[in-house]
Amino acid sequence: ARAADIAIALTDDLIKVDAGFSGAKIVLFGALSDADGAVAPKEGPGYDIVAVVRGPGSIFRMRPMLHQDLIWKAGPAIDIGAPELLLTSANRPLDEIASAPLRRALGLGAEAAWIAPGVVAASPKAARYVQETGALSIAESFLEHVRKVGRFREAVGGVKFRKGALFSIDVELAPATPVGDYAVEVFLFRDGALISRDGAKLSVRKVGLEREIYELAHSQPFAYGLGCVIISLIAGWLAAAAFRK
Repeated sequence: ARAADIAIALTDDLIKVDAGFSGAKIVLFGALSDADGAVAPKEGPGYDIVAVVRGPGSIFRMRPMLHQDLIWKAGPAIDIGAPELLLTSANRPLDEIASAPLRRALGLGAEAAWIAPGVVAASPKAARYVQETGALSIAESFLEHVRKVGRFREAVGGVKFRKGALFSIDVELAPATPVGDYAVEVFLFRDGALISRDGAKLSVRKVGLEREIYELAHSQPFAYGLGCVIISLIAGWLAAAAFRK
C-alpha cells in the first residue's frame, strides 16, 4: 500500500500588527489522502500529526544577573543562536511520536542539549562565565525565558480531527511575536517514521503609523535617533514650562 499524503492551507497568511496587537490565532486546515482515497488518522493505527511555525535563525543576546556586594548587576554578554520563533503543535507528546535525532533534524520542539552548541561568549569575561556555569545550564535558562514570553512553545492536543480525513490545528501567536516571514510545516508520521510533509508561508507585518516608524528606524537609524532626541527635548521643555506656571 502507498503511504498516506498530507496537504495544508492557512486561514490567513498575513498577520497585521499595530499598537493594540495582543496576539493572534491562525488556523491550519489539512487533509490526508492515499492512493485509494481519504484516510482518517484518528481511525488509522499509528498516525501522528505535528505542525511547526518556525522563524528564521537569529542571535539572542543575554546578560546574566550577577550578585556583587549588595546589588545585582548585568553580567557579560552571551550570544545564543536559535530560531526567532518556534511553535510546535502535535496530537501526542513529541517524544512519543519520533526519536530525538529525527525531532532535532526536523526542528520539532527544542531541548537545551540542542541549543547549547549555539551558546557563544561575546568576551573573555563571558567565556569564563560560560565555562563556570555550563552551556547546557545557560541554554535551559534561555528556553525558560523564550517559552515564558511565547517565542517557543510545544502544545499537545492541538490537532482537531474533523470529518473523514480532515483536520485543523490552532496556533496562538503571542504579543511578543516579532515581525517577519515564517515557515509553516506539517508532518505526518506513522509508527515513528516520517511519511509525508507539506508547508506554507506566514507573514507578520506592522501596519499604520507603527509600520512607518519601524521602517524609518531600520532604513534611516540616524534620522530616527535624532528625531527621538528632538521629541524628548521638546517634551521636557513643555513639562518644565507647565510646572513653572
